[in-house]
Amino acid sequence: MNCPNCGAELPAGAAFCPACGAPRSEIDRLLQSAGKAVDKAVATGAAALDRAARELQPVVDKAANAVRPAVQDVARALKPLADATVQATKDVAKAVRPAAEATVKVAKEAADRTIAAVRPAVEKAAEKTGEAAQKVKQKVLKR
Repeated sequence: MNCPNCGAELPAGAAFCPACGAPRSEIDRLLQSAGKAVDKAVATGAAALDRAARELQPVVDKAANAVRPAVQDVARALKPLADATVQATKDVAKAVRPAAEATVKVAKEAADRTIAAVRPAVEKAAEKTGEAAQKVKQKVLKR
């Protein structure tokens, strides 16, 4: 704790401030007085804020009530546009579906043809690799 008179640090249990000599009892009284002043200031500020909030509430309510019809009008005006957008999106999805299905079918057929064309070469490469591995194994076992 610091002395409220001079600001010096007070040693624990000291009866007087080592810097200015103020008695501890006077320091305690000053600290209590400062604490009460702070509490009173906080209470006064809170009361002022409460009064301001009560006074502003009708103004805020009035503004909200004034704006509400305009917001509702905008919502009503936008609803047909939103409904039309949803319908257009559904129509586009419906129109694109056959093309998407055809694309999937063509891609699958191309993949199947590619597999059929590549399979003999892959099988031959696998066979040759197996033969080479067998030869390496035989050479290693001879040593």
